Amino acid sequence: MPSMINLKSFTRVLVVFCLIVFTYTVIPQVHSQISEILKYIIIIMIIIILMIYNQILSNLTIPNSKNLDKPDLSSKISSDHTSDIKDLYNNLTSLIVSTTKSINQNCKSAIFIIDPIQNSFVLQSRETNEFADSISASNSTLKKYIKNNKKLHQKDHPTLWNNLFYLQSWRGSECAIFSPIILKNRSAGFILSRIDHFTDMRENELNILNHLGQFVSFSLENLSDLETHIIGEDSKSLVLDILSNLDFKSDSQNIYNKFKFLILTMFDYDRLTISIRKETENRREYDKGLNLIVILTAGDKDQFTEGIDFPTNGSLHGLPVINGASINTMNWQKAYSNMVRFKSTESDEQIYQSVLGSPIIIDNESKGSIVLERKSENAFSSIDLKNLELIGQVLGSALNWKNEYEKIHINATHDGLSGLLNHQTFKERFNDEIQRAERFQQKMAIMIFDLDKFKKVNDTLGHQYGDYVIQTVSKIMEDNVRAVDVVARYGGEEFAVILINTTAVMSNVVAQRIVSNIAEYPFSMNGVDTNITISGGMSEYPSHSNQMSSLIEFADQAMYSTKQNGGNGITIHNEKLAENDGQI
Repeated sequence: MPSMINLKSFTRVLVVFCLIVFTYTVIPQVHSQISEILKYIIIIMIIIILMIYNQILSNLTIPNSKNLDKPDLSSKISSDHTSDIKDLYNNLTSLIVSTTKSINQNCKSAIFIIDPIQNSFVLQSRETNEFADSISASNSTLKKYIKNNKKLHQKDHPTLWNNLFYLQSWRGSECAIFSPIILKNRSAGFILSRIDHFTDMRENELNILNHLGQFVSFSLENLSDLETHIIGEDSKSLVLDILSNLDFKSDSQNIYNKFKFLILTMFDYDRLTISIRKETENRREYDKGLNLIVILTAGDKDQFTEGIDFPTNGSLHGLPVINGASINTMNWQKAYSNMVRFKSTESDEQIYQSVLGSPIIIDNESKGSIVLERKSENAFSSIDLKNLELIGQVLGSALNWKNEYEKIHINATHDGLSGLLNHQTFKERFNDEIQRAERFQQKMAIMIFDLDKFKKVNDTLGHQYGDYVIQTVSKIMEDNVRAVDVVARYGGEEFAVILINTTAVMSNVVAQRIVSNIAEYPFSMNGVDTNITISGGMSEYPSHSNQMSSLIEFADQAMYSTKQNGGNGITIHNEKLAENDGQI
């Protein structure tokens, strides 16, 4: 590594690493994919930290002939710390193995980081010995695959393949996936994952692997401001302590509450207000962000509490959002005489004087404001200003992290067209519900639905019309079940539903309602109308079986029985219903 690496660089990367760790610590281990993704990211960050730290240690321990009279700084590094570093390195391989196997049992991975002196990507850790120790960073074919995040098939580029992997007998079906690590618009490395056959990798698993490098790049690019702000060590500790205890699984209010405590600890104020731009659905682009909504308050209470919205323009609390810059004044009425605190309808009596405000930056945009108010003209200091700007940036990054987490989670678990659970996630959820039902001695109804003559819709009306039908049917299904029930897109035009803690006979009312609502719905797109019906089959846990595969098979057989009888109905396994049975 270059000699320019110093303690400041190490501090910056260490802060980013802490931000990565807090994300992982709040995700339960039952999330076999999402939680393990973050393990992978932690591996990368450990490597980066270790590389920088080892360079620091080597710089500290090499005597300088021009300064032999100076004390040896390396004596300050305890042997315990050195031992800890070695232990981290020793744990890397086992951590990679567990992470890779959690994502895909057939996948083997390694991590390469750029060595600018050698102009090569150097192996940092690998699961097996098949990965090469280094590869030239000037390899044009490699650059193309890293940049485009493409799959590398062994038979397409055997020369590049042999540069990445040690020579052995290859079948030609092997495939490698690159997940690039980009820092400051430059390639800093990549995660390389190999599978024996390209069909062994599911699409959602591929998406997860593709996001690994993006997570690292995102964090390093956007969360490096801690070191650039001159704040005390106590303040830094408070920031990191709050971040390490955030919970991305909960709603955003949890994040705001954590930062509320942080601000309370670091500042002296009479009133705290955090506001976020109100994004209204179906609004024209230039109308978005005209209003802010109060998300959190602390200290003095007035009419502007949580949930109240106010105009962005013309308001003191909207000024940081409009300008994208902080405000710090001893007398805001004098400094901003043409503005109101929130709304023009508020009381004329203004009790606050000194105001400190900073924007909340989310994805490089001013999306909100943090405003501190004092009743006196006791000015906020320049240190207060820098601290609040830091908090605004870190809060924005934390909210962005939550948004990214939700996107990844949704992409990995939900069908992109319908928004319902995808096939794989449905089976995982089904298995969880079986275990829960067994534990509490409950019954469940399992339904499989298939749209009648859907191929004709695609062939005659087009695939866009077919997509519209899938989306509409998905919404009808969700609207007719409870929040605790499970709805999934099981296949192309096939859907699956699990009704929790109920019997098949009792669930027949819901099933018949779904069938009837779809048959009666006026499907219409671009002036073209059509009628759609659906056929369903149902099985019951544990009456028909206590095995997931058998329950799905029984429901599937019952569904085909419905189709043989003309469709547009529901059949329970081993029990053909009368025409009016269970109707509402």
